[in-house]
Amino acid sequence: MTQKLINYSGDYADEISIDEELKKIRGCMQCGMCSAVCPSGSFTALITRKIMRKALAGVQSVLSEPDIWYCTTCFNCYERCPRTIPVTNVILRLRNMAVREGYLPDNLKNVIKNLTNTGHAVPLGGPDSKWAKLREYHKLKKIPPTVHSFPEALDELFTLLDKIKFNARIPYR
Repeated sequence: MTQKLINYSGDYADEISIDEELKKIRGCMQCGMCSAVCPSGSFTALITRKIMRKALAGVQSVLSEPDIWYCTTCFNCYERCPRTIPVTNVILRLRNMAVREGYLPDNLKNVIKNLTNTGHAVPLGGPDSKWAKLREYHKLKKIPPTVHSFPEALDELFTLLDKIKFNARIPYR
């Protein structure tokens, strides 16, 4: 049986707690309250306490694991934490770091592609879809007036995404 190599980084752990509020992660006593109250953890593989332990230890693989994307940002963990550790904010920081490193689940990449191609995060279907027909029945335009209706707004979005080098991290076009 081969052992899996685990990469640690003190710099990585320091980046998580770069601002004062997130430094509280260092006070985590691994009580498990965050995992116990997590509604997402009841339906997914999310074990919040495990994410906090890995983040605190600087285990870099936490960025590539899907668990950080299962958090619904309900803040139950923060509200119940006996040490008031901003668990949700730590997970959001981890997500930002993951994106910077190029880790993003395929379904979220598809949302980004759909948003940049159509102006909608969720596919609406074509002009003959049941949704278009339902909108037409209610005397609405078949496709709601969002970014696709305002090409200059989509150009602004691309300009912003280009400035932050988003396409280099997560190719969307």
